[in-house]
Amino acid sequence: MLINNTSWTLDKLLENNKIFVSEYTNNRLMKLIKSDDMQEKNTRKRLLDCIQVFSDYFQKVVMLRYVFCDNFKFLTVAQLHLTEEYGHNISLKQDRNHRPSIWDPILESTSCWFAWKMLTLDEEEKTVLVHLVLEASAQLFFTQAHQVMEKYQETEYFKIHFDVDEEHEKMGVNLLKELSTEKYQRLQKILCQGWDILNTACNQIALITQQKSLRK
Repeated sequence: MLINNTSWTLDKLLENNKIFVSEYTNNRLMKLIKSDDMQEKNTRKRLLDCIQVFSDYFQKVVMLRYVFCDNFKFLTVAQLHLTEEYGHNISLKQDRNHRPSIWDPILESTSCWFAWKMLTLDEEEKTVLVHLVLEASAQLFFTQAHQVMEKYQETEYFKIHFDVDEEHEKMGVNLLKELSTEKYQRLQKILCQGWDILNTACNQIALITQQKSLRK
């Protein structure tokens, strides 16, 4: 349950985010990556095929955020983030031998939601989605996934994110200081929406991964 308060602050926003982070550790995808199912090669293959979809859209997120930012305060972080994330989806595609991505309407729509929001939100709201939701969840998932997947030597994708995602989560916090109560309340709404969408995407990735066949 989230912490409700009529006097919203950055501390309250971050405190609520810790609750979302804690809840994320128990979603279906996190349970899957820690399960014995990952010993099966076809399961790992399906997981990477699903992650490719989300990874491709994440590249659009960081690109769109940078391209449409004209506020120097946010531009510096957006540019650095893009520089450090650029091409990670291509690396994954190469590791997958350029297999076609899967098609799933739920995964597609939840993945592209974040890219769409880079066209419609203000800079503080984009920062919440990118750093407090996407990067915070990535740090948890890739830390666990790297521990599991490195033994199979099938991709470097998880190691890349394991090395950088913790810093990417932190880099957005300073951009959210000294805002109005009304703005923090709005950011809380975006935070909730972002985690709802992300958990839906992750649960769908787990569901598809555990299926025996996929529609291409």
